[in-house]
Amino acid sequence: MKEYIAVFDIGTTAVKGVLIDRHATIIGEYRVSVDTYYGDNGEVEQIPADWWEGMKEITQKWWFALNVAAKQIVAITFTGQMEDVISISSTYPNQKAMLYSDNRFEQEAAYIMKKLPHLQAKTGNTIRPSTPLAKLLWMKENKAELMEKTQCFVFSSKDYGIYKLTGTFATDPTTAATTGMMNLHTREWLPEIIEIFGLDANQLPTLCGSEEIVGYVSASAADEIGFSESTPVLCGSGDAGATAMGAAAIHQGDTYFYLGTTGWAAMVQDGFNPNRNEIFHLAHISPHLTISIAPLLNAGNVHRWAVDAFLSEGTNDKYSQFEGLVEDATAGSNGLLFLPYIHGERCPVHDTDAKGAFWGIGPKTGKSDMARAVIEGICFSYKQLMDLIIDQRNNDFLTLIGGGSKSASWCQILADMIGLQVRVPADSEYMPALGISASAFVQLGWAGSYQDFSERFLVTAEAKTYEPDMVNYEIYGGIYQRYLKLYPSLRGMYG
Repeated sequence: MKEYIAVFDIGTTAVKGVLIDRHATIIGEYRVSVDTYYGDNGEVEQIPADWWEGMKEITQKWWFALNVAAKQIVAITFTGQMEDVISISSTYPNQKAMLYSDNRFEQEAAYIMKKLPHLQAKTGNTIRPSTPLAKLLWMKENKAELMEKTQCFVFSSKDYGIYKLTGTFATDPTTAATTGMMNLHTREWLPEIIEIFGLDANQLPTLCGSEEIVGYVSASAADEIGFSESTPVLCGSGDAGATAMGAAAIHQGDTYFYLGTTGWAAMVQDGFNPNRNEIFHLAHISPHLTISIAPLLNAGNVHRWAVDAFLSEGTNDKYSQFEGLVEDATAGSNGLLFLPYIHGERCPVHDTDAKGAFWGIGPKTGKSDMARAVIEGICFSYKQLMDLIIDQRNNDFLTLIGGGSKSASWCQILADMIGLQVRVPADSEYMPALGISASAFVQLGWAGSYQDFSERFLVTAEAKTYEPDMVNYEIYGGIYQRYLKLYPSLRGMYG
């Protein structure tokens, strides 16, 4: 009987599921879209029950479309979005989750930093409006009844999936590092934070390693979703940890870009610099390593906006049509620049009020120039991130993973812009899921360590490469200097 690890990746736009055998072969790739709710006061929220329904829809396809038997699933693990605040309460069971991109909590973040100005020496991170600790303080003030009736708060969508399968409240160090409440050195909750801000330690999930079994599928969950009762469920990791593993970033100095709904540039280190306010420092799933991340709010979501804006409803295969528009234009987009901050931004600038903008429109500007300028604008943001955290002298290539890597034009523009070979692993969209499957491989004894898993299944994986066009690299070098002036010049318009 063939055995599989079931992996769920609960992201911002979709719940994804895959089955992975002991040879790290992926089958059963299914995804179910989820809705995000944007409120009048800046709310960015999702309904956790939608994640559970997505998981159930995927498992039904495994059972009935693929004829996989539940007894073939020997372990379940997870990855998912982080910096959420998810209230689990039997009194108020239908609360929406506040997502990482919900940035309403500037006052609370400023208050925390004023009260504890040196906190980031322990947590590795400054407190931002997106930080769960700031959100919890807001809830304490504005939703006291819900706060009191909450059994536990969890901070990643995957933690909710674990709860639904097992009834257990658990999270991993990668996720916990985003909360403002974990000591990054010891990977433990900071009791002084709980005490100073009057929080309840019993409302925090247990911190567990990614490979730890945190529970087993309950009888009620087995009836709903179809897994065998008592199937082991692992803690898994927040998406940054899973993505780093999927990119084979497992050693000091390893780097990669992630191109999803949002995006980031990352480098693995054996420590962190607490004075770099613009950079996240997170726990790697491999103990004693950290991941330094420069995050973008504007990546695939801007690509999707442009596809919808430039192509009419009813257009067949809009993404392919948009790809054609991009390829019809030349490097530099006929002098047009695009600032991609349509959702505000948090790095390389931190400005929740920032806006997107086209600059340089002339009488010969065409739709293809505008389409290409959008992609170039996003790539310029990635170049800024690269300049922040990555020493290009130590890298011959850059690994790129995430759904955006399916766009050949995007990958080529990025290679041209940074002057390095861009390597895109096969099934790049599912590399975070493959990466976090390493936790189950280690737990099951299918791999001796995370390093062993990486060397056997990730470093050797099939990949497509994009070689930089050095003529375009020179062109982009000049344009980049103009691009860097665009946001400072427009900032005064946002008031």
